[in-house]
Amino acid sequence: MSLLHVQEVSHTYGKNRLFSTARQQPPILSNISFSIEEGECLGLLGSSGAGKSTLGKVILGLEKPQQGKVILMGHDMYSMHASSRRIVRRDLQVVLQDCYSAVNPRMSAEQIIGEPLSNYMSMSLLEQKRAVCELLERVGLQATDALKSPHQFSGGQLQRINIARAIALKPKLIVLDEPISSLDMVNQSQILALLHDLKLTFGLSYLFITHDIKAAYALSDRLAVMEQGKLIGQFENKESIFTSSQPAVKRLLQSVLAEHPRDRKIKPIQTECLSL
Repeated sequence: MSLLHVQEVSHTYGKNRLFSTARQQPPILSNISFSIEEGECLGLLGSSGAGKSTLGKVILGLEKPQQGKVILMGHDMYSMHASSRRIVRRDLQVVLQDCYSAVNPRMSAEQIIGEPLSNYMSMSLLEQKRAVCELLERVGLQATDALKSPHQFSGGQLQRINIARAIALKPKLIVLDEPISSLDMVNQSQILALLHDLKLTFGLSYLFITHDIKAAYALSDRLAVMEQGKLIGQFENKESIFTSSQPAVKRLLQSVLAEHPRDRKIKPIQTECLSL
């Protein structure tokens, strides 16, 4: 049985009543199905507006789909009782793109990381402090950072705080929603290396939502591509994405910039793009 099974999920945000008209919006998600096994990372690729983040919200239990099921460890996330969902929910965590808005600016690093421990674990104050210090060191920070506030960290450091919070309960699955896109290239590579190390150490599974095909290829075991709310391709062998004939996949590949600016070429503007 798969750790996560998304079964024929479809979703739309309802009707547009602007100027007193009622028009059904196009689906944000349309008949999405895929699975994630224990210990693997599925890279979910797509351009902006493809529906990736909405799908992430559906999987996290934040946006109930109009059709379909989300089954985590054999439990249907949207049909189980609230108390049962809370138990299952501890095995499902998230790391978001904006590391600053993901935390309470008035809380210390110790409080941020310790929040899931307080919610789910029966620990003394001393035990929790010790656990937080171990988590800080596990993500490459210092135990003395526990008393610092979010504004005292760089973006890369604060994303490590968010990762520490996400692994605090040793979850089965972490949804990574564009976790490196707001970071510089050095921090991107360091965070990817950290996530890879944590995956191997704790046997974590990831859903890595991103538009960055290079990052997805580096971290993921399998790849999938979304376009306009549809899952248009799944690649069990991630190398096969480079020979795909799908136009959306080709566009993702063509969007990859060379490492050095001198090797980057600006494509000529097509004449048909100039007509309005």
